[in-house]
Amino acid sequence: MRHLLSFIFSFLLSCIFISCNYGNSQTDDTSYDITLLFDQAKAYEAEGDAEKAMVCYLSAIDMLKERQDTVLKVSAYTRLGDFHFRYGMYEKAVENHREGYNIARRMDDDKLLCESAARLGLDYMMLNQKDTAVYFIDKYRSVSFAKGLQYVFKDDYGLDSFNPEKDDWSSIVNTVKADTIGNLKCREQLMSLEADFMHEKALLRKENAEKSSVVNAASVIFIVGMLSALSVFFYRGRRKAENNLTDAIQNGIDRKIYYDNLELDLCRQEEQLKMREERLLSDKNISAVALMNKMKSSPSYMPVKSTDEWESLFSLAETLYPGFSDSLDTACGLTERDREISCLTKLGFTTGQLAVFYGISPGSITKAKFRIQKKMETGRVSEIPAQMA
Repeated sequence: MRHLLSFIFSFLLSCIFISCNYGNSQTDDTSYDITLLFDQAKAYEAEGDAEKAMVCYLSAIDMLKERQDTVLKVSAYTRLGDFHFRYGMYEKAVENHREGYNIARRMDDDKLLCESAARLGLDYMMLNQKDTAVYFIDKYRSVSFAKGLQYVFKDDYGLDSFNPEKDDWSSIVNTVKADTIGNLKCREQLMSLEADFMHEKALLRKENAEKSSVVNAASVIFIVGMLSALSVFFYRGRRKAENNLTDAIQNGIDRKIYYDNLELDLCRQEEQLKMREERLLSDKNISAVALMNKMKSSPSYMPVKSTDEWESLFSLAETLYPGFSDSLDTACGLTERDREISCLTKLGFTTGQLAVFYGISPGSITKAKFRIQKKMETGRVSEIPAQMA
């Protein structure tokens, strides 16, 4: 139960951590994507493809619509409003410039507020709403002079020097109309495209909302199911804890028996090692080691002179490799020299050294080893049926 709770809390913390990281990375990706859309829209406008340019602006605003107010969001509405203004869609220009103006006002950003007010003044001037145009022109002038922002807005139409009471409005209006891009058909196509785009996005948002509600319902069901499962586990916890305690006690007993047996086995192995150590340090084995060192340091013909020396070498081989003598006894047809060669080979003498000992070629020693090996394998095979009988 403790492990289950730890797993659940770890899972929830991981979900929260991943969600935070996802939100941060998504914000960075959105800023990059919107900047890319701005660049694409500018390129399409330069190519004269107004429809694709407007789709880029609308896509950028759609990505930012549900997000918090930022300079990038103001820039998106301002760019779309400027696009509408250039193509003579002044109602739409007012709509987007006013959205940018409201965001700048909420952000308390004088620079953005000044720019948006100037653009709204021109928009309402083109709609012949002079009182509203004068309000925003005065707003632009008061903020720009109060905050030292006279050169923030690129004044292509002389708003800074325009006097609503004395100057002719038509001069600015005619200049703007002369700069207007496209005709009535083009504007209608753009209006239809924008309406279709907004309709598709509304349907998509509705579909996403339905999916989100399904996911939320599934999450609620999952949480309720998890809580139900936890309640069942809690009710069964005491019995399981008792069983675990019983199992732990039995495991402790089994473990003690296991370690007692292991200790006995280690004691037996220690006794065997002591006995083997005593055999290795016997006088016969020490003399055999001295004879081996002499034979390896200065090989000569027939270095083993007596039966006692051979017995010491065979005894050393049996001590180092228990069962070696039995393997020689079970082999079929081994000569005395075959036994000697097997003993010296087991003690680590090389083929070249054996050739010197017996005064024959290394090739003959190799053949002898192969022959001895065949005889010993034959002896082992013939021993199996005897054991079975």
